[in-house]
Amino acid sequence: MSSIITPLVAFTLLVLSVPAQAFTPNTGNFESVYDIQTITGMSLDKRALLGGAVVTSSQVNLSAQVAGDVLTVSGREGDVFKKGSILVTLEQDSIQAQRDSAYAEIASANEALRNAGVQYSQSIVSPNSGGMFGSVPGMFSMFTDPMLKISGQGNPDFDKFANRTSRYTSYQQAKNKLTQAENHLKQIESRLKDANIRAPFDGVITAKSINVGDIVQPGQLLLKFANIKDLQVEVNTPSRLVRSLKLNANYRIKLDIANVVVKAKLAQIYPIADNTRHSVKVKFDLPENVPVLPGAYAEVEIFETDSGILTPIVPKSAIMWRSSLPSVFVINPSTNKTELRFIRLGEQVGHNKKSVLSGLKIGEKIVANPNILMVSGMNI
Repeated sequence: MSSIITPLVAFTLLVLSVPAQAFTPNTGNFESVYDIQTITGMSLDKRALLGGAVVTSSQVNLSAQVAGDVLTVSGREGDVFKKGSILVTLEQDSIQAQRDSAYAEIASANEALRNAGVQYSQSIVSPNSGGMFGSVPGMFSMFTDPMLKISGQGNPDFDKFANRTSRYTSYQQAKNKLTQAENHLKQIESRLKDANIRAPFDGVITAKSINVGDIVQPGQLLLKFANIKDLQVEVNTPSRLVRSLKLNANYRIKLDIANVVVKAKLAQIYPIADNTRHSVKVKFDLPENVPVLPGAYAEVEIFETDSGILTPIVPKSAIMWRSSLPSVFVINPSTNKTELRFIRLGEQVGHNKKSVLSGLKIGEKIVANPNILMVSGMNI
């Protein structure tokens, strides 16, 4: 081993070269151009580089709260909006008509309440006004009340109490009707407000499901809106490295799109592992105003608390970048056909090799010098 990788190596296995054949388009076979190598491993130091992606700290689905035609859509995918900006406007004419009707209900309820209040006040101030002589003042009550008592035909005091209670009940009912009319107006104004879909925070439209002229129903998805102010880096960490992580500790992260290195705080470690990948999802909080967008590739530097485990090593020439992710062509031992497999890269080993943290096993065979024409399913 060269002196460049000596500090990284505690143990290494020799690379086994296997004769290969180059691909012939007419036959679908290989001839002697491609280099097939068996994956070997070495024990590296405690430093590991994990690939991840920049994600938003929060994303919301904005749905229609009322039915109606879509009048305006303020932007498209990728457009940035400030908090409170109108994103979608729905038809409001029918709701405004309902609001006008509610205003009329409130006016009528106010008049009814005013009349009931006067009637109730009259029953208190002039308790005899509603006697057997109609609205004639109670000057005759000094004659009628004793006569009623003597004849046993009624109880004037109880009649006055009943009259006052009846008018008080009418007053309370009118008051309740006014409250109901006011609450109805609030509901309509809330629906009118819901006809304008606003940005809940500073962010960007990530998906648009409607266009101007569409008719939407309550609950229908309109937009997906994401926060781009508070960004995070999401990484699927191999299970063996999780014990090396500490919450709220700072880690060095290289952002591929901006080619800068920043320090980010470990914000979250998911409590369960992915059973298929044998990895645990973790998230790091990026500093504010970092020139990067959601979806960008990022690499996180982690130092293991315990090393000595053999790590697969591949030549850099074997690494392909498909869908912006590192991958290699593996030879399926049962079919002898090529398979494209995504991998998670670790650190640089010497000048022309990279360690692999997940996706490959020691002993598997790969194509060490693939080209852009190679695809999965080629015979070997």
